[in-house]
Amino acid sequence: MKLTGKLFFSLFWLGIFCSLALSLPAKGQTAAANEKFRLIHSDKLFLSNVNGENILELFGNVHFFYGNTEFYGNRATIFNTQKIARLIGNVKVSNDTINVRADSISYYRIPDKLSLGGNVIITEQKKKGLFNTFNCNAGSYDKANDIVTATGKVTGYSEEEKVRGNCNYAYWDRKNGYGYMIEQPELWSEDKDSLNIKSGKMEFFDADHKVIATFEVQAKTKDYLVTSDFLLYFLKEDKAIFQGEPRFDSDFAEAEATEFYLYLRDRKLSGAELKDSCIVYFAEERGRPKINWVKADFITMNFNDDYLKDFTAENQVTYYYKQEKTEEKDFFSNNAAGDFLSAFFNSNGKLDIMHMRNKITGVYRFENTGTK
Repeated sequence: MKLTGKLFFSLFWLGIFCSLALSLPAKGQTAAANEKFRLIHSDKLFLSNVNGENILELFGNVHFFYGNTEFYGNRATIFNTQKIARLIGNVKVSNDTINVRADSISYYRIPDKLSLGGNVIITEQKKKGLFNTFNCNAGSYDKANDIVTATGKVTGYSEEEKVRGNCNYAYWDRKNGYGYMIEQPELWSEDKDSLNIKSGKMEFFDADHKVIATFEVQAKTKDYLVTSDFLLYFLKEDKAIFQGEPRFDSDFAEAEATEFYLYLRDRKLSGAELKDSCIVYFAEERGRPKINWVKADFITMNFNDDYLKDFTAENQVTYYYKQEKTEEKDFFSNNAAGDFLSAFFNSNGKLDIMHMRNKITGVYRFENTGTK
């Protein structure tokens, strides 16, 4: 094959450039600065030297390696002295743990960091880790410390947890298994009508598979809403702990306590425990006014498909219950106190029976009577 003078000149300078890139680092340089540059393909290439800086420009189907990291793009500019590579157009970067796609990427070999811009997708190749994928407008990947940041309409997905999230800023320390989301963070499961969580900040801990949400926490489904200042959510156990003036609201009940424990099955509410200074306001049936109430030191509630199935109250129990007059039943109201109370609801969310025992005192009032 006969080489033209221009092509020979380009290949000659490319050889010099690669030799420089492969040379040993100067004293004080990091290991990243010594990563080997290996060009696999480019439709066109141009070499220039500007103020002592060797610049390699690559155009069309660009493919090269820096060490173990592989780069693809439509166009690339590589600055040998500054240890910088810039890629534009359908950029892909991959190593043994992370794949990145973006409109543009700048790779700074010192300090071994990727700056990402435009339609960014960051995918973790390992199966473990809270978020396996980030989509965002911009971000960065600190290779040396294995830290990912994402900004601007961030969405994330964990294949292991089957959980999705979004926010406007996310931080992910993969080495230490810790991450957080701020600026309107939101978390939800893939399951239809499952739990959706919003707060001011959310933190994630891989080792314990837990989420901590703080500041104006809201956890809701189509049937209920829980608000508090603090939430600790164990993803594997499907258990949520609410503290800081927690409150539960639904069509059939409202509840307050010092601390809430919610138990979920397939991210749907199956049970709740209320501890200390507990009070539950409930309706005689779903959708009716919540004029009845129970107070106690400890209250347990069980749910079926987000409907209140039953509840029990223990220790220093007091309650008020009013039954409105209908064609089938008479009016009566009841105030009582005791050590234990249980209530059961039918499949339509209507109260079937209430039962109290141990040290009972109370007043029952019927229509047109004052009978105790």
